[in-house]
Amino acid sequence: MEESITARRFTASLAHDIPKHWLPGNEVVSSLLNAYTILVPANEAFYIRTLNACLPRMGDEALRARCQAFIRQEAQHGVAHKRYWENLDAQGYAYRGFERAVDRGIFRVMDRVAPLWLRVSLVSCVEHINAFLGYEFLRQSILEGADPHMRDLMEWHFAEEIEHRAVAFDLLQAVSPRYSVRVLGAVMTTTLFYLLLSGMAAWLLAQDRLLWRKATWRQVSHHFGSGHGMGRRTLEHLRNYLRPSFHPGHLPGGDTLAADVLERQSGRQPPSVVPMAART
Repeated sequence: MEESITARRFTASLAHDIPKHWLPGNEVVSSLLNAYTILVPANEAFYIRTLNACLPRMGDEALRARCQAFIRQEAQHGVAHKRYWENLDAQGYAYRGFERAVDRGIFRVMDRVAPLWLRVSLVSCVEHINAFLGYEFLRQSILEGADPHMRDLMEWHFAEEIEHRAVAFDLLQAVSPRYSVRVLGAVMTTTLFYLLLSGMAAWLLAQDRLLWRKATWRQVSHHFGSGHGMGRRTLEHLRNYLRPSFHPGHLPGGDTLAADVLERQSGRQPPSVVPMAART
């Protein structure tokens, strides 16, 4: 799959008056995506280090160019999400110790001890998770009614995850195409990703004294159950990833969803996202 990947800078304001629970009536999804925002910079820095380690040994020039475009997109995601941290600080959330512990205790340790093929497998799986999360959030319009600043941030990020969804998987096929490597990376990644995301979201809700409220658990049931169906849909997407014939290029309607978001945001005056000059 030869997708077109454009590095963009998120230029929209992330004003300090963004509410704590910026998706009205849904503190659970607000907290889950706040947790996602907290985890993004260290997570994506790990992707970048992993792909940079692969570049010197990469003979496929087309794949190299795609990896470089992927790196530039991911770097901008980390920058934009860190801007939002100022809001979390102003709201009084305690999270930076957790974020540092995750970075130093997981990602930096993986850099030192894990072979490159395993690190690429981890990135491939988490990029599949990022892409299908983006696909489901955009397809279902889950962020409709959200604070416009945060809706722009999350939808831009999700659209770009869909746009570059095949890069890490194609790199894995070049580095180590064995099916067992894909499975090992998937088991490790899904365990870590959902433990960290749910744990951080629960901690944010606990700080707001909302964790054990009945309405909170009704929202959990709606998001993962009969409403958004994210529990069932997550299992379906992960099962697809484990099919031997899987390739992330197949995501029905995903490219159109992503293109619509990026066109809308770049077409505003002033634009929310601005394409960066291509590197030669």
